[in-house]
Amino acid sequence: MSPSEKTIAIMGVSGFVGRHLSQHLLETTDYSIRGLCRHPESLSGLGSGDGRFSAVECDVFDYEELRLRLEGISLGYFLIHMMARRDGDFYDLEARAAKNFGRAARDAGTGRVIYLSGLGDDRDDLSRHLASRHNTGSILRGLVPQLIEFRASMILGAGSISYDIVTNLIHKLPVMTLPRWTNTRTQPIGLPDALRYLAAAATLEAKGHEIVEIGGPEAMSYREFIRRLARSQGRRPLLVRLNFLPEWLAAWWLNLFTPRGHARVGRHMVESFRNPMVVTNDRARELFPDIVPPPIERYLNPKSSA
Repeated sequence: MSPSEKTIAIMGVSGFVGRHLSQHLLETTDYSIRGLCRHPESLSGLGSGDGRFSAVECDVFDYEELRLRLEGISLGYFLIHMMARRDGDFYDLEARAAKNFGRAARDAGTGRVIYLSGLGDDRDDLSRHLASRHNTGSILRGLVPQLIEFRASMILGAGSISYDIVTNLIHKLPVMTLPRWTNTRTQPIGLPDALRYLAAAATLEAKGHEIVEIGGPEAMSYREFIRRLARSQGRRPLLVRLNFLPEWLAAWWLNLFTPRGHARVGRHMVESFRNPMVVTNDRARELFPDIVPPPIERYLNPKSSA
């Protein structure tokens, strides 16, 4: 079936990736998009002006409503997390959401689900955030006919929580005291490249489940990333690493200098910085040979991002 014959669904369309993915698909494909979220009124400015985008109120915890919204949908994106919720433990909430969405997608006849997760080796002692991301993928694989799970580290772009946190710090602090995890390796990817992978997965010729690790062209320590980000934005903070700075204190410290909207999620995400988040195989290159992410400097300065 060609893209022009499809309406696809994006669960979590009001989030950072969901909004950008919707706009990217509207600009580069003929898909019609059914955007599912709790507050569709927040998406009044999103769309292509040709009626191909519709924002639909939908509660991921309401199975019947989900199944109804997914009727006639052959392709769905699952792009939600619960770290900002205050009504329960986010790990349990994300597991419930995955089970509900997976059952509804299966029962509605949705053949392929595309999900954005986080990098990290399942053999490691993963943070609760990364463990939940991987658990969500496992739940969906057990329910939907086909899951394409992308695993990424930091996504570079204004609005990305981890990117915004670090950018905010380098602009506010002339001296940055860095905890031990800044020696941990990460492999950030630019938002435009992440969107290209997510969009290309819609027409990927694959029959089974896939886990695809994606990242920019090089891995580096968080300390090196902070240094390069600061340099690209004309900042020269003094970086001082303190091996004895515990995670809880680093999280509290981040909270003092982090935009209010990101603070709650940031406290959970900082725990993930102790886990290496790097690409460990060539599956992305094998499945998507036409996508070649450029050096991250292209995306480090918001004024020059493309």
